[in-house]
Amino acid sequence: MDDSQDLTRAWNEAQERLPVGWSLEGLRCASTSLSVEDRSDDWVAVATGPSREERSHRSDGPVSALEGLVASFGRA
Repeated sequence: MDDSQDLTRAWNEAQERLPVGWSLEGLRCASTSLSVEDRSDDWVAVATGPSREERSHRSDGPVSALEGLVASFGRA
């Protein structure tokens, strides 16, 4: 399986494991700008809830960011 298939599977599994009313909204690099001092190899996964509240998790890879986000709800 290639990286894109692994990431697709991880995304789908994370969405299924989120609490009712929560939805994955994004997965992005943690860099805040193109400046060298703002660059990061970390990833941030973001979900929003029923009242548009937001929860995120930062990790060293995209799959671990998704897994950490789910775990933050106590559903590891």
